[in-house]
Formats: sequence, C-alpha cells, structure tokens
Amino acid sequence: MLLLIILSVLLLAVAIFALENAQPVTVRFLYWELQASVAVVTIAATAAGVLIAGLIGLVSRLRRWKRGGATRGAPLPSVYRSSASSSAEGIDRARENQSGGPG
Repeated sequence: MLLLIILSVLLLAVAIFALENAQPVTVRFLYWELQASVAVVTIAATAAGVLIAGLIGLVSRLRRWKRGGATRGAPLPSVYRSSASSSAEGIDRARENQSGGPG
C-alpha cells in the first residue's frame, strides 16, 4: 500500500511538472527530430521508463520461474496437496489394474 501511495505522489508530481511547462521544445535523437511541448516529452519519457522497468521486472520473474526459483523444494499448499496425492493414488491404481496387480 505504501508503494502505491509513493507511486501516486510521483505520478502527480510528473503531471504537475508537465502541465506547468507547456513551452515547445525540439527533441533530437539520431536522425529523428520532434517538436512538442515539454508536457508531452515529459509524459512520454516517464511512460517509456515505466515500460522499460516493467519489462526488466518481467524478464527477471520469467527467469526465476523458469529456474523454479522460489517454489523449488517448497511444499504444496494443503488444498493442492490433497488433490495431488489423490490423483497420484488414482494413477497408481490404474497402473496396477493394467499390469494385473502390484509389483
């Protein structure tokens, strides 16, 4: 909740800054040239930063998930444990029936 409040305050500060600075500026990047107000440039830069940070966080989570990071070795919650054990028992019984008995 605290993080949400901090992010809201920062977003509000960026919006106020952008609205207070409406002068046109020219942005040059490599061969591109764009003329827009400081408000548009500020909001676009903030949005690009949020997008890049989100993508980096997503890649980090996917790598951790692929490795089995936080869930490796952790027991299943009781809700899943009972259904997992009952389905495993059902598979064992089906194999016994197919092979003619245990062992």
